[in-house]
Amino acid sequence: MQCSRKPTITSFFSGMGGLDLGFNELFDIQWANEFNPHAAHCYEENIGRHIRVGDITKVPLSIIPKSNGFIGGPSCIDFSSAGVNRGIEGDHGKLAIVYQEIIRRMMPDFFLFENVEGLLTRHSQSFYHLIDNYKDMGFNVTWALLNAAHFGVAQERNRVFVAGIRKDLGFHFSFPTPSYVKRTVRQAIGDLPTAETIGARERVLGITPNHTATWESPTPERLFDVIQHPRNQHRGMRRLEWDKPSPTITAHIAKDGREFLHPSENRRITVREALRLSGFPDSFTLPADVPLSAQYRCVGNCVAFPVASALAKAMYQQIQFGSIQETG
Repeated sequence: MQCSRKPTITSFFSGMGGLDLGFNELFDIQWANEFNPHAAHCYEENIGRHIRVGDITKVPLSIIPKSNGFIGGPSCIDFSSAGVNRGIEGDHGKLAIVYQEIIRRMMPDFFLFENVEGLLTRHSQSFYHLIDNYKDMGFNVTWALLNAAHFGVAQERNRVFVAGIRKDLGFHFSFPTPSYVKRTVRQAIGDLPTAETIGARERVLGITPNHTATWESPTPERLFDVIQHPRNQHRGMRRLEWDKPSPTITAHIAKDGREFLHPSENRRITVREALRLSGFPDSFTLPADVPLSAQYRCVGNCVAFPVASALAKAMYQQIQFGSIQETG
């Protein structure tokens, strides 16, 4: 399959646009959908105004464009260890079936599905049921568990990706080979300006966009203990280490951030630092009128940009020229 124009994309459950940012250079994203208005606003500011805010279950199929490819990561709450863990039967878990049904009815050339590791580890029966359904629908299906840290991201972040190529195209998608280049917290955020504490409420003011942080409960004395003894166990608290990747940044950081304390400053990491630790360029900024908690939640739910970019490049090459190595 070769064409002179960019292949087209329709995006579902788009969030702030982490996956779409990776695809945006090589693909023409025609339409996107996101339920959360704050996330959609962030998307609009960075990716484009083609995003529609609303419940995908109430969107008429007739207004969804028949693009070459569909990409999306249905809400992970019901599959996440940090969530309610209801699986495919939960209100959020059912969105994986909604996405699959849209794909079944519109049959794009390819699709990409993303979700948390828990879908594979704690809900494997549902996972393999989804895989079998995609195969029965007429797709050659491959899947992989990818760690962002293996793609040069300063964060351990495992995500499950499922790729389907319509069977008449004659190949299976081959996932990109990780670079295995290690990147540390220091390399990702060490050059950012030191935040300054101001005011009675101990707000921390940064110069770089989205580089504003707040003190949180626990007490400064408790924080000092963590700072001085980072390797000790501190219940409900964790300090990042300069010379290691960050642990997985989750949406829970929006609540208090005590598990994501800065390596040397007495505060949680800023939104800009969270974005850097997820591989985003500084040109990707979250609007100031989006509440800080919503900004953190957007980053905690995103696909790391270098992973999205690697997937987009692999998909582009393979749908243009066919898979280099047939896996089926």
